[in-house]
Amino acid sequence: MTSTRQEKQTRFPEFTAFGSPEQIGHAIGEQFRDSIRGMSEIVLDRFNQSAVVPVSTAEANMVAAAAVPFAEAYLPDGVTELRATARAAGIPFERIMLINVRSMLSAPAISGDPVNATPEGCTTVMVGKNASESETGFAGQNWDNDPEMGPFSAVFTRKPTGKPAFMTWCQPGVIAYMGLSEAGIGICMNALNGPSRRDGVGWYFIVRSIYEQRSLDGIVSRISSARRAMTANAAFITPEGPADLEITLDSVHTLKAGEAETLVHTNHCVHDSLTSYNTDHADTIYGQSFERKARAEELLAGISGSAQDGKVSVDDVKSILSDRQGFPTSINRYPNDDPATGWQRSVISIIVEPEAGQMHVSRGNPGDNPYELYLLN
Repeated sequence: MTSTRQEKQTRFPEFTAFGSPEQIGHAIGEQFRDSIRGMSEIVLDRFNQSAVVPVSTAEANMVAAAAVPFAEAYLPDGVTELRATARAAGIPFERIMLINVRSMLSAPAISGDPVNATPEGCTTVMVGKNASESETGFAGQNWDNDPEMGPFSAVFTRKPTGKPAFMTWCQPGVIAYMGLSEAGIGICMNALNGPSRRDGVGWYFIVRSIYEQRSLDGIVSRISSARRAMTANAAFITPEGPADLEITLDSVHTLKAGEAETLVHTNHCVHDSLTSYNTDHADTIYGQSFERKARAEELLAGISGSAQDGKVSVDDVKSILSDRQGFPTSINRYPNDDPATGWQRSVISIIVEPEAGQMHVSRGNPGDNPYELYLLN
Protein backbone atom coordinates (compact mmCIF):
# COMPACT_ATOMS: atom_id res chain seq x y z
CA MET A 1 0.00 0.00 0.00
CA THR A 2 1.35 3.46 -0.88
CA SER A 3 0.33 7.08 -0.66
CA THR A 4 1.52 10.36 -2.18
CA ARG A 5 1.16 14.01 -1.25
CA GLN A 6 0.76 16.96 -3.58
CA GLU A 7 4.02 18.38 -4.90
CA LYS A 8 4.62 22.14 -4.85
CA GLN A 9 7.20 24.09 -6.78
CA THR A 10 9.54 24.53 -3.82
CA ARG A 11 8.93 21.05 -2.44
CA PHE A 12 10.50 17.75 -3.27
CA PRO A 13 8.22 14.89 -4.34
CA GLU A 14 6.99 12.91 -1.33
CA PHE A 15 6.20 9.24 -1.11
CA THR A 16 5.20 6.82 1.63
CA ALA A 17 5.58 3.05 1.41
CA PHE A 18 4.36 0.41 3.87
CA GLY A 19 4.93 -3.26 4.61
CA SER A 20 7.61 -5.85 4.00
CA PRO A 21 10.98 -5.08 2.39
CA GLU A 22 9.62 -6.53 -0.85
CA GLN A 23 6.49 -4.37 -0.72
CA ILE A 24 8.38 -1.19 0.09
CA GLY A 25 10.99 -1.79 -2.59
CA HIS A 26 8.39 -2.59 -5.23
CA ALA A 27 6.35 0.53 -4.41
CA ILE A 28 9.40 2.82 -4.70
CA GLY A 29 10.61 1.20 -7.91
CA GLU A 30 7.19 1.41 -9.52
CA GLN A 31 6.52 5.04 -8.50
CA PHE A 32 10.00 6.36 -9.36
CA ARG A 33 10.82 4.11 -12.33
CA ASP A 34 11.98 6.92 -14.61
CA SER A 35 14.01 8.69 -11.92
CA ILE A 36 15.74 5.49 -10.85
CA ARG A 37 16.62 4.65 -14.44
CA GLY A 38 17.90 8.17 -15.02
CA MET A 39 19.93 8.17 -11.82
CA SER A 40 21.47 4.80 -12.63
CA GLU A 41 22.55 6.09 -16.04
CA ILE A 42 24.38 9.18 -14.77
CA VAL A 43 25.78 8.02 -11.42
CA LEU A 44 29.14 6.89 -12.79
CA ASP A 45 29.58 9.95 -15.00
CA ARG A 46 28.87 12.22 -12.03
CA PHE A 47 31.35 10.32 -9.87
CA ASN A 48 33.98 10.73 -12.56
CA GLN A 49 33.36 14.48 -12.49
CA SER A 50 35.77 14.65 -9.54
CA ALA A 51 37.74 11.43 -9.93
CA VAL A 52 41.51 11.71 -10.25
CA VAL A 53 41.42 8.71 -12.59
CA PRO A 54 38.05 7.96 -14.24
CA VAL A 55 36.47 4.64 -13.27
CA SER A 56 35.31 2.46 -16.14
CA THR A 57 31.87 0.87 -16.30
CA ALA A 58 33.44 -2.58 -15.94
CA GLU A 59 35.37 -1.56 -12.84
CA ALA A 60 32.33 0.13 -11.29
CA ASN A 61 30.24 -3.00 -11.86
CA MET A 62 32.92 -5.11 -10.19
CA VAL A 63 32.90 -2.85 -7.12
CA ALA A 64 29.10 -3.00 -6.92
CA ALA A 65 29.04 -6.79 -7.30
CA ALA A 66 31.73 -7.26 -4.65
CA ALA A 67 29.74 -5.13 -2.18
CA VAL A 68 26.62 -7.31 -2.37
CA PRO A 69 27.73 -10.14 -0.02
CA PHE A 70 28.80 -7.64 2.65
CA ALA A 71 25.48 -5.79 2.40
CA GLU A 72 23.46 -9.02 2.45
CA ALA A 73 25.23 -10.25 5.56
CA TYR A 74 24.84 -6.92 7.37
CA LEU A 75 21.40 -5.74 6.22
CA PRO A 76 19.52 -8.51 4.40
CA ASP A 77 16.16 -6.70 4.47
CA GLY A 78 17.77 -3.70 2.83
CA VAL A 79 19.14 -5.79 -0.02
CA THR A 80 15.74 -7.48 -0.43
CA GLU A 81 14.15 -4.03 -0.72
CA LEU A 82 16.66 -2.92 -3.34
CA ARG A 83 16.19 -6.08 -5.39
CA ALA A 84 12.45 -5.39 -5.44
CA THR A 85 13.07 -1.76 -6.40
CA ALA A 86 15.28 -2.82 -9.29
CA ARG A 87 12.71 -5.32 -10.58
CA ALA A 88 9.89 -2.77 -10.39
CA ALA A 89 12.03 -0.11 -12.10
CA GLY A 90 13.05 -2.57 -14.81
CA ILE A 91 16.80 -2.30 -14.32
CA PRO A 92 19.47 -4.85 -13.34
CA PHE A 93 20.07 -5.09 -9.60
CA GLU A 94 23.76 -4.25 -10.12
CA ARG A 95 22.80 -0.79 -11.40
CA ILE A 96 20.80 0.07 -8.30
CA MET A 97 23.55 -1.40 -6.12
CA LEU A 98 26.02 0.98 -7.77
CA ILE A 99 23.83 3.94 -6.81
CA ASN A 100 24.16 2.81 -3.18
CA VAL A 101 27.89 2.07 -3.13
CA ARG A 102 29.16 4.79 -5.47
CA SER A 103 31.24 6.32 -2.68
CA MET A 104 33.23 3.09 -2.57
CA LEU A 105 34.57 3.85 -6.05
CA SER A 106 36.83 6.46 -4.43
CA ALA A 107 38.63 3.80 -2.38
CA PRO A 108 42.00 2.69 -3.73
CA ALA A 109 41.78 -0.33 -6.03
CA ILE A 110 45.05 -1.53 -4.49
CA SER A 111 46.03 -0.87 -0.88
CA GLY A 112 48.39 2.08 -0.71
CA ASP A 113 47.04 3.80 -3.79
CA PRO A 114 45.66 7.34 -3.30
CA VAL A 115 41.97 8.06 -2.82
CA ASN A 116 40.45 8.59 -6.25
CA ALA A 117 37.95 11.41 -5.69
CA THR A 118 37.27 14.64 -3.89
CA PRO A 119 34.82 14.02 -1.02
CA GLU A 120 31.50 15.69 -0.45
CA GLY A 121 31.10 18.60 1.94
CA CYS A 122 28.60 19.59 4.63
CA THR A 123 28.26 21.82 7.69
CA THR A 124 26.20 20.41 10.57
CA VAL A 125 24.81 22.04 13.72
CA MET A 126 23.30 19.97 16.58
CA VAL A 127 21.15 21.44 19.36
CA GLY A 128 19.92 19.43 22.36
CA LYS A 129 16.46 19.92 23.86
CA ASN A 130 17.78 21.83 26.88
CA ALA A 131 19.45 24.33 24.53
CA SER A 132 16.49 24.46 22.16
CA GLU A 133 13.90 27.23 22.22
CA SER A 134 11.22 24.67 21.45
CA GLU A 135 12.60 22.17 24.00
CA THR A 136 12.87 19.69 21.16
CA GLY A 137 16.34 18.66 20.04
CA PHE A 138 17.24 19.12 16.39
CA ALA A 139 20.13 18.92 13.94
CA GLY A 140 20.65 20.73 10.67
CA GLN A 141 23.09 20.63 7.81
CA ASN A 142 23.85 21.90 4.34
CA TRP A 143 24.56 19.20 1.77
CA ASP A 144 27.40 20.53 -0.39
CA ASN A 145 27.40 18.24 -3.35
CA ASP A 146 26.56 17.73 -7.01
CA PRO A 147 23.65 19.97 -8.11
CA GLU A 148 22.72 17.34 -10.71
CA MET A 149 21.43 15.22 -7.81
CA GLY A 150 18.75 17.76 -6.92
CA PRO A 151 16.26 16.96 -9.70
CA PHE A 152 16.41 13.25 -8.87
CA SER A 153 15.70 13.73 -5.17
CA ALA A 154 12.58 13.15 -3.08
CA VAL A 155 11.41 12.74 0.52
CA PHE A 156 10.61 9.14 1.40
CA THR A 157 8.72 7.79 4.38
CA ARG A 158 9.15 4.08 4.95
CA LYS A 159 6.92 2.25 7.41
CA PRO A 160 8.44 -1.24 7.61
CA THR A 161 6.57 -3.99 9.38
CA GLY A 162 7.97 -4.53 12.88
CA LYS A 163 10.54 -1.70 12.70
CA PRO A 164 10.48 2.06 13.37
CA ALA A 165 9.03 4.22 10.62
CA PHE A 166 11.50 6.75 9.23
CA MET A 167 11.64 9.63 6.77
CA THR A 168 14.67 10.58 4.64
CA TRP A 169 15.65 12.97 1.91
CA CYS A 170 17.56 11.12 -0.80
CA GLN A 171 17.58 10.03 -4.43
CA PRO A 172 15.15 7.25 -5.45
CA GLY A 173 16.91 3.91 -5.19
CA VAL A 174 19.12 5.01 -2.27
CA ILE A 175 18.48 2.82 0.77
CA ALA A 176 18.66 5.73 3.28
CA TYR A 177 20.19 9.16 3.88
CA MET A 178 19.60 12.21 6.11
CA GLY A 179 16.35 12.16 8.07
CA LEU A 180 14.62 10.98 11.23
CA SER A 181 12.77 8.05 12.76
CA GLU A 182 9.77 7.64 15.03
CA ALA A 183 12.19 6.23 17.62
CA GLY A 184 13.53 9.77 18.14
CA ILE A 185 16.69 9.37 16.06
CA GLY A 186 17.68 12.23 13.74
CA ILE A 187 20.63 11.82 11.38
CA CYS A 188 22.79 14.33 9.56
CA MET A 189 26.18 13.46 8.10
CA ASN A 190 29.47 14.83 6.84
CA ALA A 191 32.10 13.41 4.56
CA LEU A 192 35.22 12.79 6.65
CA ASN A 193 38.87 12.52 5.70
CA GLY A 194 40.45 9.14 6.25
CA PRO A 195 41.16 5.72 4.75
CA SER A 196 38.68 3.68 2.72
CA ARG A 197 38.51 0.28 1.07
CA ARG A 198 36.42 -1.55 -1.48
CA ASP A 199 35.71 -4.70 0.52
CA GLY A 200 33.17 -3.86 3.16
CA VAL A 201 29.71 -2.56 3.97
CA GLY A 202 28.74 0.53 1.99
CA TRP A 203 27.93 3.69 3.95
CA TYR A 204 24.24 3.93 2.95
CA PHE A 205 23.59 0.45 4.34
CA ILE A 206 25.09 1.50 7.66
CA VAL A 207 22.91 4.61 7.66
CA ARG A 208 19.83 2.47 7.02
CA SER A 209 20.71 0.23 9.97
CA ILE A 210 20.85 3.29 12.23
CA TYR A 211 17.17 4.01 11.61
CA GLU A 212 16.35 0.62 13.14
CA GLN A 213 17.97 1.58 16.48
CA ARG A 214 16.38 3.26 19.50
CA SER A 215 19.40 4.54 21.45
CA LEU A 216 22.91 5.91 20.96
CA ASP A 217 24.38 2.75 22.48
CA GLY A 218 22.42 0.69 19.97
CA ILE A 219 23.68 2.86 17.13
CA VAL A 220 27.33 2.58 18.18
CA SER A 221 27.01 -1.18 18.62
CA ARG A 222 25.40 -1.65 15.21
CA ILE A 223 27.97 0.48 13.39
CA SER A 224 30.82 -1.24 15.24
CA SER A 225 29.61 -4.64 14.06
CA ALA A 226 30.08 -3.76 10.37
CA ARG A 227 33.20 -4.21 8.29
CA ARG A 228 33.08 -0.60 7.21
CA ALA A 229 34.26 0.49 3.79
CA MET A 230 35.00 4.14 4.51
CA THR A 231 35.68 6.83 7.05
CA ALA A 232 32.55 8.89 7.70
CA ASN A 233 30.83 11.18 10.18
CA ALA A 234 27.30 10.90 11.55
CA ALA A 235 25.68 13.70 13.55
CA PHE A 236 22.75 12.72 15.75
CA ILE A 237 19.90 13.89 17.81
CA THR A 238 18.93 10.93 20.01
CA PRO A 239 16.66 10.41 23.03
CA GLU A 240 19.84 10.93 25.11
CA GLY A 241 20.69 14.22 23.39
CA PRO A 242 23.04 15.31 20.58
CA ALA A 243 26.13 13.30 19.69
CA ASP A 244 28.56 13.01 16.83
CA LEU A 245 30.30 9.84 15.69
CA GLU A 246 33.58 9.94 13.80
CA ILE A 247 33.67 6.53 12.17
CA THR A 248 36.82 4.96 10.72
CA LEU A 249 37.56 1.53 9.31
CA ASP A 250 38.66 0.33 12.75
CA SER A 251 36.97 2.56 15.33
CA VAL A 252 33.89 4.54 16.29
CA HIS A 253 34.66 7.65 18.35
CA THR A 254 31.90 9.61 20.09
CA LEU A 255 31.84 13.37 20.52
CA LYS A 256 29.36 14.65 23.14
CA ALA A 257 27.90 18.14 23.41
CA GLY A 258 28.56 18.66 27.12
CA GLU A 259 26.59 21.13 29.21
CA ALA A 260 26.05 23.54 26.32
CA GLU A 261 24.16 20.81 24.42
CA THR A 262 25.34 22.19 21.08
CA LEU A 263 27.82 20.76 18.59
CA VAL A 264 29.17 21.78 15.19
CA HIS A 265 30.88 19.45 12.73
CA THR A 266 32.20 19.85 9.20
CA ASN A 267 34.59 17.71 7.13
CA HIS A 268 37.67 17.10 9.25
CA CYS A 269 38.36 14.96 12.32
CA VAL A 270 37.80 16.52 15.74
CA HIS A 271 38.25 13.62 18.19
CA ASP A 272 41.68 13.69 19.84
CA SER A 273 42.41 10.14 18.66
CA LEU A 274 41.87 11.08 15.00
CA THR A 275 43.34 14.55 14.54
CA SER A 276 46.42 13.02 12.88
CA TYR A 277 44.11 12.19 9.97
CA ASN A 278 43.93 15.93 9.28
CA THR A 279 47.56 15.86 8.16
CA ASP A 280 47.85 12.25 7.01
CA HIS A 281 44.76 12.61 4.77
CA ALA A 282 44.78 16.36 4.22
CA ASP A 283 44.16 15.98 0.49
CA THR A 284 40.69 14.52 1.15
CA ILE A 285 39.42 17.32 3.42
CA TYR A 286 36.64 19.17 1.66
CA GLY A 287 37.29 22.89 1.13
CA GLN A 288 37.21 25.39 3.98
CA SER A 289 36.21 22.76 6.54
CA PHE A 290 38.09 24.44 9.42
CA GLU A 291 36.81 27.89 8.46
CA ARG A 292 33.20 26.73 8.16
CA LYS A 293 33.32 25.03 11.56
CA ALA A 294 34.78 28.12 13.22
CA ARG A 295 32.23 30.39 11.57
CA ALA A 296 29.26 28.22 12.56
CA GLU A 297 30.52 28.03 16.15
CA GLU A 298 30.96 31.82 16.22
CA LEU A 299 27.41 32.36 14.98
CA LEU A 300 26.01 29.77 17.39
CA ALA A 301 27.80 31.35 20.35
CA GLY A 302 26.48 34.77 19.35
CA ILE A 303 22.91 33.50 19.22
CA SER A 304 23.19 31.77 22.60
CA GLY A 305 24.79 34.83 24.15
CA SER A 306 22.27 37.34 22.83
CA ALA A 307 19.08 35.36 23.47
CA GLN A 308 17.36 36.26 26.71
CA ASP A 309 17.13 32.65 27.79
CA GLY A 310 20.23 31.48 25.89
CA LYS A 311 18.11 29.13 23.80
CA VAL A 312 18.59 28.37 20.08
CA SER A 313 15.68 28.12 17.67
CA VAL A 314 15.24 26.28 14.40
CA ASP A 315 15.12 29.69 12.69
CA ASP A 316 18.49 30.51 14.28
CA VAL A 317 20.04 27.44 12.71
CA LYS A 318 18.41 28.28 9.38
CA SER A 319 20.22 31.61 9.63
CA ILE A 320 23.55 29.91 10.36
CA LEU A 321 23.15 27.53 7.44
CA SER A 322 22.25 30.47 5.17
CA ASP A 323 25.42 32.39 6.11
CA ARG A 324 27.43 33.71 3.17
CA GLN A 325 30.52 35.09 4.88
CA GLY A 326 33.43 34.02 2.70
CA PHE A 327 31.15 33.67 -0.35
CA PRO A 328 31.27 31.59 -2.52
CA THR A 329 33.06 29.04 -0.29
CA SER A 330 30.87 29.92 2.67
CA ILE A 331 28.75 27.72 4.95
CA ASN A 332 26.08 28.34 2.31
CA ARG A 333 28.23 27.19 -0.60
CA TYR A 334 28.06 28.35 -4.20
CA PRO A 335 29.87 27.39 -7.42
CA ASN A 336 33.37 28.82 -7.58
CA ASP A 337 36.68 28.48 -9.39
CA ASP A 338 38.13 25.67 -7.24
CA PRO A 339 39.29 23.11 -9.83
CA ALA A 340 38.26 20.13 -7.69
CA THR A 341 35.01 21.14 -5.99
CA GLY A 342 33.99 24.46 -7.51
CA TRP A 343 31.12 22.91 -9.46
CA GLN A 344 29.43 21.81 -6.22
CA ARG A 345 27.04 23.87 -4.12
CA SER A 346 24.66 23.57 -1.14
CA VAL A 347 22.13 21.45 -3.00
CA ILE A 348 19.79 21.38 0.01
CA SER A 349 19.68 22.49 3.60
CA ILE A 350 17.90 20.18 6.03
CA ILE A 351 16.91 20.43 9.70
CA VAL A 352 15.52 17.32 11.43
CA GLU A 353 13.39 17.42 14.60
CA PRO A 354 12.86 13.73 15.45
CA GLU A 355 10.84 14.24 18.64
CA ALA A 356 8.43 16.45 16.70
CA GLY A 357 8.44 14.07 13.73
CA GLN A 358 9.25 16.78 11.22
CA MET A 359 12.02 18.11 9.05
CA HIS A 360 12.61 21.33 7.14
CA VAL A 361 14.27 21.13 3.70
CA SER A 362 15.25 23.84 1.22
CA ARG A 363 15.21 22.88 -2.43
CA GLY A 364 18.43 24.67 -3.34
CA ASN A 365 20.65 27.05 -1.41
CA PRO A 366 19.05 28.19 1.85
CA GLY A 367 18.28 31.88 1.92
CA ASP A 368 17.67 31.82 -1.82
CA ASN A 369 14.99 29.17 -1.38
CA PRO A 370 12.45 28.62 1.44
CA TYR A 371 12.52 25.74 3.88
CA GLU A 372 9.51 23.47 3.40
CA LEU A 373 8.12 21.39 6.26
CA TYR A 374 7.76 17.60 5.91
CA LEU A 375 5.92 15.49 8.46
CA LEU A 376 6.40 11.89 9.54
CA ASN A 377 2.86 10.66 10.04
